[in-house]
Formats: sequence, C-alpha cells, structure tokens
Amino acid sequence: MIIFASDAFVEHYVGGAELTTEAIIEDSLIPVKKVLCSTLTVQQMQAHHDKMWIFGNYANLDESCIFYAIKNLNYCVLEYDYKYCSYRSPEKHAAISGECNCHSQRRGKLISAFYAKSLLTWFMSEKQRQKYINKFSFLKADNIKVLNSVFSKKTLNYIKSLDTSKKNNKWLITNSPSWIKGSQLAIDYALENNLEYELVWGLEHKQLLNKMAESKGVIYIPPGGDTCPRFIMEAKMLGCDLVLNENVQHKDEEWFRTVESTLNHCKTRTKVFWSTLENLWSIDTPPKTNTTQETKFNIIVPFYNCEEWILKCLESLYNQEYHNYHCYIIDDVSTDRSVEIIKDFIKDKDNFTLVTNKDKMYALGNIATVLNQDKHSAEDVNIILDGDDWLSSLNCLNYLNKVYVDTNCMMTYGTYVYYPLGTVGIEPSEYPTEVISKNSFRSDKWRASHLRTFKHLLWQNLDMRDLQNDDGDYYKTAYDQALMLPLLEMSAERSVYIDKIMHVYNRSNPLNVDKTKQQLQFQTAQRIRRKACYGRIP
Repeated sequence: MIIFASDAFVEHYVGGAELTTEAIIEDSLIPVKKVLCSTLTVQQMQAHHDKMWIFGNYANLDESCIFYAIKNLNYCVLEYDYKYCSYRSPEKHAAISGECNCHSQRRGKLISAFYAKSLLTWFMSEKQRQKYINKFSFLKADNIKVLNSVFSKKTLNYIKSLDTSKKNNKWLITNSPSWIKGSQLAIDYALENNLEYELVWGLEHKQLLNKMAESKGVIYIPPGGDTCPRFIMEAKMLGCDLVLNENVQHKDEEWFRTVESTLNHCKTRTKVFWSTLENLWSIDTPPKTNTTQETKFNIIVPFYNCEEWILKCLESLYNQEYHNYHCYIIDDVSTDRSVEIIKDFIKDKDNFTLVTNKDKMYALGNIATVLNQDKHSAEDVNIILDGDDWLSSLNCLNYLNKVYVDTNCMMTYGTYVYYPLGTVGIEPSEYPTEVISKNSFRSDKWRASHLRTFKHLLWQNLDMRDLQNDDGDYYKTAYDQALMLPLLEMSAERSVYIDKIMHVYNRSNPLNVDKTKQQLQFQTAQRIRRKACYGRIP
C-alpha cells in the first residue's frame, strides 16, 4: 500500500493540485491510502513506517512529522509550487516585503532537508525545477524530475469529445481573487487591445471546459510564477488562442507547442509517474531483468460483469515493459458494459483477443476453452488473471521472464495485495521441502495463490476429467485447487514461490465466488483433495 499525504483532496477542495493528485491516485495499480496532513501524527507515521509515502501539498504538515519522515520513511514529494517560501510564491513575498530570502531561513532549510532525503521529487515545470536547483544545489541529482499537471482519462476523453469548430470572439479571463491569477492584469490587457472578454469563476469543471471549447482564447498574465496551470493546458487542448506571460512557467516547453503534442503529453503523465516510482520499491515491485531470452506468455483473463474493473486489468497488461505476450479475454455471458469497454480498448491492439461465450462456463471452463487450442507451444507460459484483478507493477512480466529463464522452473505461484485495503494476503507461502518430496500437496494447507503461472506442457499432461464434476462440467468453484494441485504434483521441486507482490486481488466485487458460494466451494475443494495424485514430469 502507498500512503498519499496532502493538505486537501478533491473531496475537500477542487483545485489544480487536488485534481492532479486525484488523477495520479486513480491510475495507481496498488491501493493508495489518502491522509490529510493537518491530522497526520508521528504515531500514524510510525504505524506505516514500512510503506511508500508520497507527499503532495504539505503546508499543514507538522514539523515533527517532517523530521520523522526525513529520518525514517521512504517517500517522494510532488512540489506544486514553492513551499520553501512562507507565501509559497517568492514573487508575492517580494511584493509584500521587498524580498524573499526564505531559502536561507529556518523554514527554507527544513524544506530543503525534506527534499534532500526524498527518494524522488517531482516538479510541475522545467523552470520551477531550475529555480529550486538554483536555490538548493544538492538537487542536481538524478532524483528530481518534471511531471507537469496530470489529467484523468475521463477528463482527457471529455476534452477530445468537445466540438471546437465553432469559436466565438470572446476571450476568457479567470476572475479568481487569488493574487497569483492576475485577473486585473488580464482585464487591463483586454481593454488596451479592444478585446471582447468574459470573466469566469466558480463554474463546474465541465462547464468551464464547454466554455473554453466555444471561446476564441484565454488571457492569463500572472504576476508571479505559476508552475503548470491546468486550465491553460486545457485551453491549449481545446484549440484556444493564448495570451500568456513568462510567469506561466511551462509555456515554452516542447510538448506545449501544439494541440496534438499537448494531448499526447498529457496521456503519458500517470504512466511516467508510476513507472518511475516502481524502481524505488523494494517490496511491492519486482525489478527489471536484462536477460535477452524471452518467454512467450499466454495471459488468460476470464471475466463476468466486470465493467468497473476490466479496464484497469487490461491497462496493467498493456502498459507492461515486457511485450512478448498474447492476452485472451473471455466473456462468460456478461450482462453489463464489460464487452463494449473491452472492444473499444483492444480495437487497435493485435496482442489482445476477445472470446465471447454463448453459454456460461465459469472461470475454469473459460480457461480450458483457450488452452485446449492447438496453437500454444509446450514451452509457452500461461498466466491466469481474473478480469476484476490486475497486475501490481509494470515490470511483472519482466520479472516472470527472468524467473523462468534463470530457474528453468515449470510453474510459479505467489502472494498478493488486497484491494482496496492494501493488506498483503495471509495464505500464500512456499511449500515445505517435505511436502514436495512426499508429494503431499493435497494434504497440506493451501498455499499456491496469486499470481499463478505455468508452462503449457503441464496443461497438456492434465486429464481434463480431473477438472470436471460427474456431469462432465468444469468445476464452478474451487477451480484454483483443481488446477494448481496437479500442476504442483507434476512440477515438484521445479515450482517456484515468488514473494514479490505482483497481483492485486479485488475484494470489492460482490460477485466473488468465495462470497456467494462458500459452502459449495468447501465441498468441491474436499472432493478435489481426495483425487489421485499426479507424478513428476521429468
């Protein structure tokens, strides 16, 4: 689990930083816990000292918490403005007092120490980053990066859906009371240049976007540095002409040149953020591998009514750093929008195939439908991933490839983290040597949990009758034991337990079989465990 600490989130206040924070959190593969800085205590930090922390806006964070973080936590910082300054704007401070020397005062030194111990600090613009470097020379290290403002997929899709072909002659000016927004300066500019303008403030987000889509342009002349204002990026994506000054700090960055380049840039921000952070995680994320050998993965995704989660599942696969795989998505006669969502997602992706059933077959039947096809090689590795779950890292396939290449194993199983709680599953563990040598998997406690992978050769040696009930139908419950116990018996010492968390197990789905059919699942599991054992495959 990741802890995200901030002064406010979108449920408390809808601002630029809060919208960026929310977009980042929405795209996280593993659960994120939100914590308000104003209520955070050292005791709470101690209770989660082993977690990765992200600090967004933290003006309300008690100094004792900053000191504790510096000494004890693994954390990253998103710097939205200039928090070393007591006004969070050096220009505003200078306008009031004649100078800003906060960087050399106690506050500035404390904040600089906070950055110095941060594993990674993100800035909103290159100019902002450079200003910090000029103040704090130790920041010239590799652990400082530029992110820019971040937009959710929902917002970007809405922007793309708007008609911008019929522009009026109005120039929009934000009527914010905030000093940094420079409303009066923009009004003066419009009057001096005989421009028709409209003051906007307090609109709902979609209303503002709609108004931008039909307006000629936006005038924005802040009196101090504004790192990467979201509404200017939105205006750019909606084809507005822009009147900006040099205090709009991202305006000269290469990605901001055109409407298309801005849209393309915004699409990448969350992926850049999380993929960069992954390299910092020692527990939750497996490392990349440099091996040149490549395993072919067949990823099997059975699903039923997963419209809320299926996109997260597929994106966790599509964004993998490793690409030698084919994903088979199998619809078990869904009645919601799952199929529609999937079709739209995979329409331009050759390594994704949607399989639709006419009759309900449940997870094991769906898996068998794909794996019984002749097109799979014995050395292929099959991965089972339910449609309401997802991979926890963009490097999962990289890591699995390394395991199969380095160990010459036949199968793997592992551990997982629960969604939305963020707690680690308690049942997974490595099978003892004694269990493996005696082939007593069926009498031992259940350990072979997610993420489950196995060479196709094992599947080819399975008797399909061991996966079916007396009526010849594939088991509807306890299918994991029906499948994994024979695989373990055939693999023996060539099975590998992976203690890295690579799987997010979704407990929020009310359709989970272990919630709806607990008694039947127990009975089926007992029946499976009484079956005859398989022997080792050489």
